[in-house]
Amino acid sequence: MVKSKMGGMKLSQFSGIRSNETETPTDSPQESTPETASVKESAPKKPTPKEKPVSINIKISREQHEWLSDTARIVRDNNTDPVPPGDRVYPQHLIGVAVELLRHSDIDWSQMKNTEDLKQQLKL
Repeated sequence: MVKSKMGGMKLSQFSGIRSNETETPTDSPQESTPETASVKESAPKKPTPKEKPVSINIKISREQHEWLSDTARIVRDNNTDPVPPGDRVYPQHLIGVAVELLRHSDIDWSQMKNTEDLKQQLKL
């Protein structure tokens, strides 16, 4: 095996992944109990403007992709004055707004079993 410029460090040391050989089981006081886990789940975190975005990989239909692209282009074209790059609307911004719309809807999420149930609740 050839040592790299990283001084012989393994990739797992950078990713936070630890091999099972080096881990020792410990009882941590920070482990969540069912009571604390339910408290964390019941209070969703409110996004802040400075919150770092994360990437997700989603599959959508070609028609949905075209609609998102066309709609984002329409929104960008609605501006008569130049808009700073950070304020321009792209498809991912529309998806973020859709997530917020769903979060603030009057849907009883505990009753949802699939996307068809959700579509019926939203009258789509």
